[in-house]
Parts: sequence; structure tokens; C-alpha cells
Amino acid sequence: MLFRSSFYLSLFLILLAPTRILWADNHGTVEADFFDDAPLILTASRMSKPLAESPASVSIIDRQMIESSGVREIADLFRLVPGFIVGYFRGNTPVVTYHGLGGLFSRQIQVLVDGRSVFIPSFGGVPWSNLPLQIEDIERIEVIRGPNAVTYGAHAFLATINIITRHAAEDFGMRYSITSSDNSHPDIKDAYIRVGYHHGDLDWRLSAGTMNDDGFADINDSKEINKLNFRLDMLAGSNQFWTLQIGSSNSINGKGIVGEPRNIERDDEASNSYLNLLWENIRGSTTSTVRLTHVRQEVIDNFTSDPFDIEIGVPPTTVTIPAATVLISFDRLSNRSDLELVRSHEINNQLRLVYGGSFRKDRVKSFFLFNDDAFHDVDTSRLFSEIEWRIDDNWLIDVGTTLEDSSITSRGNSPRLSIIRNIGTDHALRFVASRAKRNPVLYEFEGETVFTVNTGVGDFPVQIWQSNNQILPENILSYELGLRSQFVPAGISSDVKLFSYEITDLVDFVGDPIQAAENRHEARVTGIEISFDQSLTENLEIRSGISILEVDASDQNLKESFPDRSGFISAHYRFKKSHELSTAYYYVDEMSWLDGGFVPSINKLDFRYAYQIDPKSETQIELIAQNLLEEYEDYEPVNIRETTVFLRFSGGF
Repeated sequence: MLFRSSFYLSLFLILLAPTRILWADNHGTVEADFFDDAPLILTASRMSKPLAESPASVSIIDRQMIESSGVREIADLFRLVPGFIVGYFRGNTPVVTYHGLGGLFSRQIQVLVDGRSVFIPSFGGVPWSNLPLQIEDIERIEVIRGPNAVTYGAHAFLATINIITRHAAEDFGMRYSITSSDNSHPDIKDAYIRVGYHHGDLDWRLSAGTMNDDGFADINDSKEINKLNFRLDMLAGSNQFWTLQIGSSNSINGKGIVGEPRNIERDDEASNSYLNLLWENIRGSTTSTVRLTHVRQEVIDNFTSDPFDIEIGVPPTTVTIPAATVLISFDRLSNRSDLELVRSHEINNQLRLVYGGSFRKDRVKSFFLFNDDAFHDVDTSRLFSEIEWRIDDNWLIDVGTTLEDSSITSRGNSPRLSIIRNIGTDHALRFVASRAKRNPVLYEFEGETVFTVNTGVGDFPVQIWQSNNQILPENILSYELGLRSQFVPAGISSDVKLFSYEITDLVDFVGDPIQAAENRHEARVTGIEISFDQSLTENLEIRSGISILEVDASDQNLKESFPDRSGFISAHYRFKKSHELSTAYYYVDEMSWLDGGFVPSINKLDFRYAYQIDPKSETQIELIAQNLLEEYEDYEPVNIRETTVFLRFSGGF
């Protein structure tokens, strides 16, 4: 049963109950301001909308949540979104997934930074730690909990994340921060500096930062990451705006395991860079944008294995060769170039329309992936449109589709229908039906991995991977019934989402000794998600969320990748003007990562205290403590997450 105990049913009923009377006598304009500050969202449909009119479930991580969380890693912010699961494959390799299907190269979530995709075309997934992005430069994050291919195409499958950075005009002058700890693990040394300048119609920001720690105990997973970002915003002529963003990151990451001859301890080097150029023109009720982006990633990771015994051949005619060595190279280079044109138009008071198209070229070069030194390309073109029809003050219909064509998949479309019914001024009931797909990545479609084994008397090729150019896209059909409510006098905002989706043609890696990708599995997921936020007073705010799932899958390991329950509750309290306290508790049921181990349930408690030394320069010192309850296994049993305490000193002038 979906509701496994009376506790969850009671919680559901409590959150739906009208509570405005309870708080109305003591709360007024403070709560109104709380709701007025909520930003319009853009990611769900590319049309600015209030949350109540979103054609999909949306969670927003705002600047205050980012600061009060005290986290160092961008990935950890998604613990504050219902249904999201965060783990660390190694201390330098975060993984983020929604509901399930989590792995090192999670391919079912589209991640954008200011509208540009950071999805890796070779393996898939997102290099969370190595993103050329400073957490201090983020203004807010919009998270679409559900398929959003109608807006951003394939890979906007289970969810879409759009990380929105601050406009350069918001960061005038200089700001810095230093973070340090002396824990057993991880020992932390971070720094950040930012310079912003304003002149006439031009604003720019230059920021640089470094992150350093030694990861989990007894594992070679230290990291040293240096990042540099530049943003320029300019008003050029009448209602024409230009934004130029350039960034890079360079990292050295510990890899390998003691006693594993084919995965020896070593360091790899990774560099990521991007260019994002955006032109926007506003004329009356029409807005036109043109975006050009280029993203590059290079990883250098090659070594000679320690001697080991290897079996060559297929049973029962295998031959064991002792003390063999292998030159192993995981080196890879990928480039992504994307040109996108979008136009939105308000036809009248009842109709709004957005449409556009894009062309993207992905290029990947890797001997490890393809057994050659050539670039392998994927060209993807996309046309999309969406229309909003406001029938009257109470009914809103949003319908759209994307037509996408790729050089490695057949042409397909991804539609979505959303119907919203406003109930008074406090509630909005929504129904959403959508379909999306996840295209194969290059390694699944064209990969061929062959290692050369040196036996001392000769070299033997050993193949471990063979691509499947007949592989099909994964497909999802999703239905959602949601209720978003706000009780302004009580300072309460809530969102309840009942959902059901079916995934077919899920890709699995099969074969022995040579593996290949095949469409083998399917899964059906039903559940409920609840988010509940309240501004109790001007100085105290509470946010919470819970996700409860029921999963039926064709594979047990696949089913176990979906934890039955997960949730969080966080509180932020300001007092005596100069003091802040914040805390957050996170819970995740036992689960399995698809390429990791089975891990027990997680109970995680974090705490932050901040004291503002000088309000004028915003100089402050923070004490941050994480994992205060207990040590727990993170991703794999060998990854033990310990209590971590660190200090952060920041200021500006």
C-alpha cells in the first residue's frame, strides 16, 4: 500500500487542512512579504509564471536556503528538494538522482546552468564537483520534478535542474570567503574571491575559488579544484540586452583502490570550460532570445596496471596468463556547441505562445571509449512550441510539444498537457500528462573498449565492451495531480503531488565477457510528494518535504534503487540582528545505487551558526557542523561519512 502507516496518512491530512485561522491573529504583512518575494519561474515552460500557474511540479532553492544550508558542494543543495537523492561515489564524485536509477553517470536528469546544458555527451551525467561554477555566484535553482522534454528535449526525463547565477549588477565591489577545518576526514581548505564593477550600462563580475579536501578515510579520493568565472551584462540600445559568460575549472582528483592491480592509486586531471553568449530583445509583448554556447571537458587518466593473473578466451577453453600488465587509459575529450533561438509572444490577455529551435553538435574523442583516435559526432536538432490559454480567472490550459531529431536516433516528439484550476485565491489544482525520452549516449551507441594485455612474451587484445547501434531511447509516460496552496496570513505554502509514471526500454549493460547496452527493463512508480514551508515570524522560517514511493520493476536491483521514503526538514532563525541559526535533518530509506552497493537508511543532521561582525561590510564568521547524528555508509559500504566541523570567514568592501 502507498500509505504504509497511519503516520503518513495523518501527515497528509494535516498539510491539507486549512490553518489560516490558527495564525491569522498574529501574522500579517510579514507573511505577505514572504510570498511577494517568491520569484517568477521560467524553466518549466520558458514563459515567466508564478508557481501556482506552473505546468509542472517546481521546487525553488533560493539564495537564503543556499546560505543557511552551509554546504560546500552544489550537489548537496538538492537534499532540500522532495524526492532527490544525493550520494558520493567517492569523496570527490557526487551523484544526484530523482527518485531512483542513481549511478555514477546518471543519465535521466537534465542539468542547466543559466539555460546551457552541462550534460556530458560521452558517458552522460554531470561533473558536479568540477562544474566551472561557484556556489557563491548562484542566485537560485529551479527544479522541475517530473519530465520536461517539451521544453528542453531528451534527457529532461525524470527531472530538470536550472541553476541561475546572479546578474553582475547584484555583485558590486569585492567579496571574499575562507573555509577551513581540521577534521580527520575530510580536512577542508576552501577560498573564494569576487570583484564586481558597474559603469553606465555595463556590469561585470570576476570570481575565483578553490576547493580542497581529502575525502573519505582509507580511500584515495582527495580533490583540488580551482575555478574561474567571468560574467558581463550590458544594455545595448533600446531594450536589447547582452550577457557574456566564460568559465573554467581545473581539478586533480585521487582515484584507485589499494590492492586493486587494474585500478591502482593515482591522480587524474580534469578540465572543464564554457562560453555562453545570450542576446535578448524585448519589443512590446514579444521577447526574442538567441543563445550560443560551447562546453569543453578533458580528462587525463592513464596508467600501467600492477601485474595480475588474467584469463583469456571463453569458458571452457580459457587460458590463465600470470603476471600480466595492461596500459589503461581513461583519457577523453568532449565538446558541445549549441545554437538556440526562442521567441515568446503575448497574443492577448488570454493567449501566450513560446516557440523556437536549436541545433547542437556533440564531439567526443577517446581511445578508451571507441578504440580509435577519431572524433565521434552526434548532431541533434529540435523544434518546440508551447501555448498558454487562460480560459477565465479560474481555468488555465498549457499544451506544447518538442520535435527532436538526432543522428543516432529516429525522430520523435515529446508532448505535455497541463490543466490548472484555481480554487479561490489560495489553491491551484493541476493535472499534468507528459511523455519524454532519454536518448542513448555515444558510449552506448558507438562504444568499443579494447585493452592490450602485455604478457612478457606478446600482447593480446581483450575486449570488454561492444556498442549496440540498435539501442532505442528510454521512454517515460507520466501523470500527475497536484495541489499548490498558500495561506498568506499564516505564512504557509504547500504543494502536494500525487503521481504515477511508467518507464519502458530501460537500458542495462549485459554480456560476459563482452558487455553491451540493451533495452531490457521497465518500471512503474507511483507515489506522493509533499512540500510544506512556513514563515512563523519575521525571523523564523521552516521548510520541509517528503517523498513516498511504491515501485514495481522488472529487475530487483532496479527496484532497490528507489528508496521507499525520503524527506527533509530545515529551519532558519535570525535573532538580535547579528546572529543566525539554521539546521536541517535529512532522511533516506535503505537503497542500492546501480553501480554501487546496498546502503542502510541515512539519518543526517546539519547545523550552522553565523555571527555578523560588521553589517556594513557584511563581515561574518560561520560555524558549520555536518552529520551530527551518526556515521553512515554513503553510496558504498566502504564510504563512511563522519561528523564534519568547519569554520567560514567572509566579508566584503
